[in-house]
Amino acid sequence: MAEAAHTNSDKHVSFERGRGVQDIFVTPNVTHMVVEVGSDADRTARILQVFRALADDGIPLFFIKLHGAAVSFALPGNRLSDAENGLRQAGFSCSPQSNLAIVSVVATAMQDQTGVLIRIADALQSAQVRTFGIGDAHDRVQVLIEAAGADAAVAELRRAFEMEDLRA
Repeated sequence: MAEAAHTNSDKHVSFERGRGVQDIFVTPNVTHMVVEVGSDADRTARILQVFRALADDGIPLFFIKLHGAAVSFALPGNRLSDAENGLRQAGFSCSPQSNLAIVSVVATAMQDQTGVLIRIADALQSAQVRTFGIGDAHDRVQVLIEAAGADAAVAELRRAFEMEDLRA
């Protein structure tokens, strides 16, 4: 009986691994922002001030990275003006990069996929798309890229993961 249960479990795992990448989609109108916070002893307090100023305005952030003297993140492009105003009022200078998009590569069993990041990197290089950030979750890898290259990136990613183009 235990052997039969083991066999069923193996079939389920095989099915999960066999699914591969299921979807590739684009989130348009994203901005990447770098905010200078300094590198002295008060750096942590200033980072918290940055996030508090943005949270008070209800601005969603993603791709958050802490750097030596700065913090960077992405936000919806339609909230850029709100973010700049809130940061300015809190005493921070910021450098936004607009006209970006997020390309998401989705696979239910991402942890079981081998070589996903290499295939994504190769596809984006083939599409000649500049990358501003990368993040992952249990079911997806997200890449922040120049919006102008989104269509080329999706085409190369679909080719890399041998996906039929559903838009045709």
